[in-house]
Amino acid sequence: MNVKELIETLKGFPGEAPVRVGIAWPDRVTETHESLWVGDYGGGPQINAAMDFRGLNVFVGCTLQRYVKDRPQETIDLGQYETAEMAAKVRDFYIHHKGLEEPLNFPDFDYEDWIPPRTRSGEYNPHIAKILEEKLLSD
Repeated sequence: MNVKELIETLKGFPGEAPVRVGIAWPDRVTETHESLWVGDYGGGPQINAAMDFRGLNVFVGCTLQRYVKDRPQETIDLGQYETAEMAAKVRDFYIHHKGLEEPLNFPDFDYEDWIPPRTRSGEYNPHIAKILEEKLLSD
């Protein structure tokens, strides 16, 4: 549509009628925007619609800041294990005992009483061994 066609179309409405822009998303979800403005970004006029955030929760930075703060400063190498499932449980064991706020792969698993296996090389990972040592000394 060009400017002339838009003006001709709008002439059929009363001059005081409110103007809205509707956006039809997939699955029949439709948005209607009433806060409009016209701008020119070098390619002719562009009608812009501002989103209405009423009724929505908008989280800016708070969750990300906490997540970044609680993460280890570097990637921790926990070793290689026989299966991907076992590696995931060892990772969960580490997260559980370090008190990190990261999602667990197996949240219902008993990491308090479980003793992780040795790595493929036959030795305990140093990070896991330290946790086990502290755990055994406290018992």
